[in-house]
Amino acid sequence: MMIKVRLGKWAVRSATVALAVPVMALGIAAPASAGTCTTSGCGGEVSNNSGMSIRIANCWSGTSATYYGDKLPCVQHVNWVYDYYSDWELPKGDESKNHYYYYDTDAIRFYRNCVTKWHFWGSATYTEDRRGLDSKWMKFNDLGHVYVESVTCY
Repeated sequence: MMIKVRLGKWAVRSATVALAVPVMALGIAAPASAGTCTTSGCGGEVSNNSGMSIRIANCWSGTSATYYGDKLPCVQHVNWVYDYYSDWELPKGDESKNHYYYYDTDAIRFYRNCVTKWHFWGSATYTEDRRGLDSKWMKFNDLGHVYVESVTCY
C-alpha cells in the first residue's frame, strides 16, 4: 500500500530556505545568468524611489563584488556589441520585479559624478559619492533588495 503525502506551500518554502541558508552563510556564489528566474520576486530586487532612472543588470562575472566603469564585462559581447536585456535603465518610481528580464537583478550602477543614497531592506542608509570618479557597479546576492532613495548628479 502506498501512502500519499501532501506538502503545502509552506513546507516547500521552508525546505528551500533551510537548504539556501547554509550556502549563503558560506558565501558561495553561483554564476549569474539572465533568464533563469521566471517568477516575479524570485531573485535580487531593486526599488527605485529616486527622481531619476538608474541602471541595473541581470548578470555578473568575476569574483569581486564591485566593478568600475559604465558597462559590466558580462554585458559586453563580441566587438563591444552589448547583450540585449543584460542591463537596463530602471525608471524612477519603478521596481525590477515588475520586469521579466530583471526578476533576478544582480547589480546596480552608481553613476559617475553623482551621489546616491540607498539601503538594503531593513538596513541603514548608505551614501555612494562618485563625484569626480568613474561609475561603480555593486553586486548583491539573490535574496537582496536594494532601495535607491535619491540620486543627485553634478
